[in-house]
Amino acid sequence: MFAFLCRRGLIVPPKHFNLLSHQNAVLFRLCTSSVCENAPENSFTVSYLINSCGLSSSDAVSASNKLFFKSPEKPDAVLNLLREFGFTDANITTLVTRWPNVLTARCPNKTLLPKLQFFQSIGVPLPVLSNKLSVFPFILKRSLENSITPLYKDLRKLLGSKEGAVHVFKQSPGTFGRCCSTGISSSISFLKERGVSQSTIVSLVIHQPVVLDFKKERLCVYVDRAVEMGFDLSASSFVRAMGVFLSMKDSTLKRKMEVYRSCGWSESDIRVAFLRHPVCMYTSEEKIMACMGFLVDEIGCEPGAIAQCPALLMYSLDKRLKPRCLVARVLDEKGLLKKTIPGMYTLLKLSEKLFLRRCIDKYKKDVPELPEIYRGKSSLGL
Repeated sequence: MFAFLCRRGLIVPPKHFNLLSHQNAVLFRLCTSSVCENAPENSFTVSYLINSCGLSSSDAVSASNKLFFKSPEKPDAVLNLLREFGFTDANITTLVTRWPNVLTARCPNKTLLPKLQFFQSIGVPLPVLSNKLSVFPFILKRSLENSITPLYKDLRKLLGSKEGAVHVFKQSPGTFGRCCSTGISSSISFLKERGVSQSTIVSLVIHQPVVLDFKKERLCVYVDRAVEMGFDLSASSFVRAMGVFLSMKDSTLKRKMEVYRSCGWSESDIRVAFLRHPVCMYTSEEKIMACMGFLVDEIGCEPGAIAQCPALLMYSLDKRLKPRCLVARVLDEKGLLKKTIPGMYTLLKLSEKLFLRRCIDKYKKDVPELPEIYRGKSSLGL
């Protein structure tokens, strides 16, 4: 019995203890516990997942419940194929953790290889391909002929180039694992029926490819919301607004609006700000309160005036707003501000290059310490 257990890997003779690697020692401990009740059958599988695929001991035991192999030939063939297409050890670990059964793929040269070759042929760089497929392995489960290729052709036709279709894969690879050609056609037709121009649809798909994952009914809700708020369906701001709706839960959006209300914005202010700069809703609640508090309490701006220029809330408080306002205060005390900048909002929106030229370099002779004040090295502060 002792010899049988040794052969099955359940008991390791003392003289062989020094041959155990750390990973095998962990495996040994796991397989002598209740976690691995079928250890005699799965011990080789678990060991392979740890040593060849880089899975942790717990992930290996979990994955072994979904697959079983007695020899390394088939999984080795899969791993060799993946490595030929640039999959790193880290990629393989991620892929196998998410989809263990890839190691038992039947005839990988007929099932996996054609899909890998297809993505390579349309111009997806191998590092991108391996990174995306390791995180979204379900793409490899889809039919090349019935799903992946038709979807690619429709995207290429819609966007006018294969580069556009590849861009969608890079930005939203899950689209290739969830969408079908008929689904895209239905969504595009719906948007056209609602009055969204072809060029705007193209822009929407390029900048927000996740739109292709949404059903027509959900898109209808978002388009109606944009129209109700006053967006022009042919304007670029509509694309940005749809990006907010598509990527943010309704509860999160409502919470952001409530934060703006608490900072002094009226319903009209919120609408104006969203129309002017929809992505202001991406700003975290903490940053909204910090920036609004600084601009209103420290600088004396009116909340409604900030709503007219909501992009200010996207800037860094410590790296942009505070240093520039400090420079503005110094220039104002010297009587120089009005000579250079028509207003505080313009000063804050200037590109870094223009700000340095108009507000720092031009007045270094008048205020020698100005560069240090801007870099935060002076004793002055807000």
